[in-house]
Amino acid sequence: MDTLTKIKNTFDNVRSVIKEKNSSNRFQCLKKDILVLQSELLVLGKENHDQYIRSQAMEGYLTLLTAKTMPLSLNEKKNILLIAFDKLKQYYLREECLFIFLRIQNLLCYYLIQLDETNLAKDILENMEEIYDKISKSKPESYIDAEDLFTSETIENVKRLNPDKIDKLITNNVQMLAFLYNKLNMPQKYTLYNHTALRRQLEMKEGTPQDWALRTARLGNYFTYLSQLSNARHHLCAAYYVLRTCHDNCKLMPEEFVLQKAEFEMHFLELSHHWVKYGLTLFKLSRKKILNRYFSQSAAGADTWRTVDMLNDIVDNSEKNEENLKDVGTEKNEKGDGSFEKVFSFPTLDLKDIEKKVPLDIICTTEEARRLFSFTHKWLMRAKHYYDFEHYSAQYISCSLQLSELYEHLAFFEKNIDNQYSIQKRRADVLETLNSLLKTCDNAMTIQIDVIKELSQVQLELMALNLQKLWREESQINILNLDSDADSIINSLDSESNKTLTERTLNTNSKNMFLRKMEAATSLNAKLYRLSGQLGPSTPSELSFTCSVQNKN
Repeated sequence: MDTLTKIKNTFDNVRSVIKEKNSSNRFQCLKKDILVLQSELLVLGKENHDQYIRSQAMEGYLTLLTAKTMPLSLNEKKNILLIAFDKLKQYYLREECLFIFLRIQNLLCYYLIQLDETNLAKDILENMEEIYDKISKSKPESYIDAEDLFTSETIENVKRLNPDKIDKLITNNVQMLAFLYNKLNMPQKYTLYNHTALRRQLEMKEGTPQDWALRTARLGNYFTYLSQLSNARHHLCAAYYVLRTCHDNCKLMPEEFVLQKAEFEMHFLELSHHWVKYGLTLFKLSRKKILNRYFSQSAAGADTWRTVDMLNDIVDNSEKNEENLKDVGTEKNEKGDGSFEKVFSFPTLDLKDIEKKVPLDIICTTEEARRLFSFTHKWLMRAKHYYDFEHYSAQYISCSLQLSELYEHLAFFEKNIDNQYSIQKRRADVLETLNSLLKTCDNAMTIQIDVIKELSQVQLELMALNLQKLWREESQINILNLDSDADSIINSLDSESNKTLTERTLNTNSKNMFLRKMEAATSLNAKLYRLSGQLGPSTPSELSFTCSVQNKN
């Protein structure tokens, strides 16, 4: 017991020196006391065989303390921690060793990742998973914090550790493994371990709800990037649910809510961006499916001359669910029963009602497109109203372009030509407003060119819609019965008369209407060329004139 008393007194000196951060000889005193402690622990282990494991755990704690406080290089810190890790590995399930063993492993892997020794860090972290399983089957309330071993009390009288501390360490290690997989570009393992860490933190109520919600939303956004929209929706809904609950609870405390109101606003703003990306991604996947199905039919010998109603002719609703699983990246296990998806869920949260309000299936009808548009538009406008062009120009431009893209997707799924025209007109208004604002900026030439190009595309769409309306109306006016009028058509083609088929069949009023609509379409086309002219000379005459001027100079 005399040796333990000396160790306790020396350790008290070490703690007091660590607290004196402004001391000039702090590191010298600290180094001296640590060396003395290491010598005393060596004696303790040799003279008292029953105290050997205890001395190893205490020595491991001193190594951890040295790495965290002494002015050593990263490589030196890694080397001393690796030695301590190997010493304790054979005793890791002992009550004295487990906690310090996990702490050493955590810090060691952190340094290994910083030193880009990712393979060694990966091996250590992956091998630790078997240890976690054994820990879960043991008695977590029986372990000891190594710092509490520096006392003259016997092992039986040393206070036990709160099991939550071990759970937090395991969670940190799982999170570190997720970070490592992300660095190694292994997205499936990254998402699995990142989700596991978040689920453990949720169940343990570790950290603040706001922080958890933001990290969960970012993982949901990453699922969107991977086109795994089912997992993305679940995580974004979980983030919204926790953030909204925390917000409502905070409102019950007015003084506290005033302090955190701005913080909540920024959290919801970030969540808005993630939801907008989710909605746009679902639109893109739906359009891609429709176009792929159409062009695959054309390649197989389909009648490409016929008018195609894409939403009805291409998408087979009976195959909708099956195809959706493939396109949105829903994961399945080897048996193919889809149960693996349950791994990426938060069982403690009831999100069914929230998830029902969020579209997930591939868009097949106009009504579904409108529902997804309404959902995405709500979140986009929430973000757009926060930004103003003067103070947040980049964010304002991004939101405007996203709004234009959202209108474009909705127009694609809209069947009625008049509705398509109205949607494209709104899209044009958004782009024209943005273009007028960009003219006031000196360093926005590249963005302005992109906006003008997109605005030109919208004008082409509008012109095409006008021509479609014109074609359908004229087709209804000029309906020919091919059975009864076949001879007259042939005669008109063989006739020496200069009159065309249209002139023979249309009356004067319809011809006047035809000319007026062609004039409107031409006006739109002229506007398109005026806009394109802002990009520089575009016609051959303009190009030749520019070249001649340059040659003269």
